[in-house]
Amino acid sequence: MTRYGFVASGGGYRSFYTAGALVWMHKERIPVIHVTSTSSGNNIVLDTMIWDAEAEDLPPTLGRTFRLGVSDIFHVFKNFLGLQPSLLPAGSHLFTVDKDRCCKALQLDNPDRRAVLARNLEATRWDILATNLRERQTHSFSVNEMLATVDDTGLEAFMDAFLAGITTIPYFKAQEIGDDLYVEGGYMDNTPMRTLFADPDVDEIIACDFTDYDYQGELEKIYKTSMFTLPLNSIDMHLLVSDLQLSLPNIKIFDQAILINRLLEAMKKKKVTIDGKTYHRKPLHILRPAQLESMTISLKDSTAQKRYFEQGQVETEGLFKGM
Repeated sequence: MTRYGFVASGGGYRSFYTAGALVWMHKERIPVIHVTSTSSGNNIVLDTMIWDAEAEDLPPTLGRTFRLGVSDIFHVFKNFLGLQPSLLPAGSHLFTVDKDRCCKALQLDNPDRRAVLARNLEATRWDILATNLRERQTHSFSVNEMLATVDDTGLEAFMDAFLAGITTIPYFKAQEIGDDLYVEGGYMDNTPMRTLFADPDVDEIIACDFTDYDYQGELEKIYKTSMFTLPLNSIDMHLLVSDLQLSLPNIKIFDQAILINRLLEAMKKKKVTIDGKTYHRKPLHILRPAQLESMTISLKDSTAQKRYFEQGQVETEGLFKGM
């Protein structure tokens, strides 16, 4: 049976599409043996890793989100990340993250969830990608190594890596690990495939490409809005700029991955070693949803999460039927 690697890219609300893909594959018993993630993709992967699929229809946080009304959504994200606004704003970041509250909100204080997480990590390798600002390069954290034993000590290290992988500035304060500051991996690579190509146990790779979005149209829409909606326009523009920074560079990431596969195929080789790292030729299957928003501003669309999740399921099923 084909063994898959899966890339859980960042993308705000778009990650509900990723959740749809992962849930569909799990229910179809398609073996995903290695997952990589960054940004909001970390949240989705963790939710599936603590999912007791024998007893629950959906991963716990995903199911809870779907049951909420629009007035409750902000509180979910606030509690989910343990967000705390600064009492005395310094102008450098909007929120800090209380790690203990975040760990509790993620249900990692629950012994049953810890047991499920440990069991799932025995079958699946998980890497979190973050960006090391001092080194100016990405860093891949192996969750399996940090959580060789799912206990308080291991979870302390895991939470540092998890938060590093979701930290987007200036919304959050950069995560300090040792002497270095980390932000999410999306600043350099929002589609972390490198460790999947280097894993000899992975036969094929599935990734979500969220770059098919009408950025020009969105920019023109903001330019034409009324000055009387200045606060909302500013939020829209700020998020659009962040989305441009974190999404557009991934067009090159996909091009490079496809090129490596084609080069190895032309060389009639299944693998190549570069700078001490071995990369294996693997079929790359790309899901390309169009016009998914990274965030629904001012909570103007409370149905996006569920729609994106359902779309992810449908399009993943279509992808496999076309293989």
